[in-house]
Amino acid sequence: MESLRADDPGQVGPYRLLSRLGAGGMGVVYLGRSRGGRLVAVKVIRQGFTGEPRYRARFRREVAAARKVTGTFTAPVLDADPEAASPWLVTAYLPGPSLQEAVRSFGAMPVDAVRALAVGLAEAIAAIHDAGVVHRDLKPANVILTAGGPRVIDFGIARPEDGTAITRAGAPIGTPGFMSPEQVKGGDVGPASDIFTLGAMLAYAASGAEPFGTGPMRSKLYRVMTVQAELGGVPEGALRELILACLAPLPEHRPTAPDVLERLGSWDGDEVSLQGTGWLPVPVAEEIDRRTATASPPPDEPEAVAPTPVRGPSRRVLIAGAGTAVLATAGGLGALLWDRPDDKRPAGAAPSRSATVATPRPVPRWKRKVSDYYPELLAADGVVLARTENDVSALDAASGKVLWKRGVRGVAAAGDTVYLVGAEDAPVVHAVRAASGKSLWTYKPPFSELPFPGPVVAGSVVCFGDGPVKALGRDDGEVRWSAKVSVENGLAADAGHIAGVDDRVLTAFGARDGRTRWTYAMDQGTDVAIGGGMVFSCDRRGTLHAVRADDGKRAWQRPGSGAGSFMQVGGGIVYTAVGNGDVLALDAATGRTVWSRRLGGAEASRYGRGNTLGLSGGTLYVGCTDRNVYALDAASGRVLWSHGADVTLGSGPVSAGALAFIGTRDGHVHALAPPAAGGTHAAP
Repeated sequence: MESLRADDPGQVGPYRLLSRLGAGGMGVVYLGRSRGGRLVAVKVIRQGFTGEPRYRARFRREVAAARKVTGTFTAPVLDADPEAASPWLVTAYLPGPSLQEAVRSFGAMPVDAVRALAVGLAEAIAAIHDAGVVHRDLKPANVILTAGGPRVIDFGIARPEDGTAITRAGAPIGTPGFMSPEQVKGGDVGPASDIFTLGAMLAYAASGAEPFGTGPMRSKLYRVMTVQAELGGVPEGALRELILACLAPLPEHRPTAPDVLERLGSWDGDEVSLQGTGWLPVPVAEEIDRRTATASPPPDEPEAVAPTPVRGPSRRVLIAGAGTAVLATAGGLGALLWDRPDDKRPAGAAPSRSATVATPRPVPRWKRKVSDYYPELLAADGVVLARTENDVSALDAASGKVLWKRGVRGVAAAGDTVYLVGAEDAPVVHAVRAASGKSLWTYKPPFSELPFPGPVVAGSVVCFGDGPVKALGRDDGEVRWSAKVSVENGLAADAGHIAGVDDRVLTAFGARDGRTRWTYAMDQGTDVAIGGGMVFSCDRRGTLHAVRADDGKRAWQRPGSGAGSFMQVGGGIVYTAVGNGDVLALDAATGRTVWSRRLGGAEASRYGRGNTLGLSGGTLYVGCTDRNVYALDAASGRVLWSHGADVTLGSGPVSAGALAFIGTRDGHVHALAPPAAGGTHAAP
């Protein structure tokens, strides 16, 4: 619990807000008080999501699902307004730690406490399923331990039992480590999925550790998909047997919630009582007592007045489409280029000007729907590859015709060949012709090997995997070498070098033999890019590190110059998207600023993402958080043209031939012809 911040509301509907209870991806949860003095939990959707129909629809589903469930061990909905300017939901306030907080603070729970926990959770799940709902996001953070038993909260991604899968581009929706195999695969998710997660939560409570391990998301998902659970910390006996039954790989082999309750009732020992806090370990019970006593100030305590934040002036240049000066709005035609608030630009940065000028518009050629969500794009030999949730569609660049389609989890392209990591239960690596989809070769990794991250192409080999990284011949798919190197946070390559990064070290190894060339210490390294004789990676503080590819010596480092994603390298320049909306072009050898642009009004903080970049020849494409795409001259940062579109979250625009291609929120790929040379002057 923490104090309200300066930008938090003081009241939502008829509820006065007292403090913050927590925050998630979509909203903030507050402790509130009703007019009658009752303490409540008030969930408010973040402002940046309120204009998104997709998020409003999700919130409506959450309200509807939560209202349908009336079990003893769920949090009852007291009030809601999903149509408000900032939608909100009110539930009973539960003064207690989450299961996640309790285990992290006090360790594993004894078997009797886990048995009692299992009874409450099984009753809650039974009530959820009786209401015709599948929760889909059961996890320790969504279970509150109270003096009346555990309570299941947060129906944000709950669906009817016959509802379709919800996924985001490249990954299923849910919490890695607490998902079912069918959820990871993007298949049909029914009540048995919640039972699998119940087994994982009970294992977590009994052992103090996640049963599918820690580390990057892809590693957890692979262990879940193949049901590689570590239960060494779970005591032998009836509890372990119940957990194993819940973790059965096939949904039809798992018990139902009533079956779980029947098994729990047949254990030897006293009946389970969830009244009071006697069922909990003493430290957890004391924490509940403390939170109950300190939940609210006295009714007559005066309200605190939050100070009004002071913001300095900022200069700006307006670039409007069709010759009209308009402020950029979501999906609109214009955009703001913002200078730094104090107007202190790095040395070499292109100055901005305070004149209103027009940008040319590209000409739409075709569009093709490939999914219900943002597709990620690549280009290869006159073909546009649109990767969606679990597949990739190859589109003819000239016409948009679908040439072929395959299920995938990873894609790379080089020349006229596309390399795919398939979406099968035991993922295989394929090489296919870009234009026809004709299979050239297939490689099936051993069961114990994970073919992520990657693939990437380096010279005559294609590489993938994490500890080991494996290299296959591009032409024949034969194993060339295997390197026991951890690269779980990113893998990149050029013709002669391969580099990967994990939380502790950046490693480079040879494309021909896989031998480690050098290592460079990193503090939670994220992503990696290679070009211009340099290897680039960001650490957890947003510092961009440039390391010489030949010897691993640091060439330069620059704080606050990247979020680690969407780096592009070409022509001796590294381009990076910074979280505040800036796009930086830095000299690859020295780190000196070549130019910088702020596209949009720094919406990254509101939309929860930064700009995405795509580099093709002398053009840098920017998918901007203001829902416009920009084409910039890569050498100078000059805006060549712009186009209103809510573009792909995970990859930048690409080009093939004379056309540029973008993927949009509604699942379309758009082909755009750049404005003819000699037309309207672009922004300087």
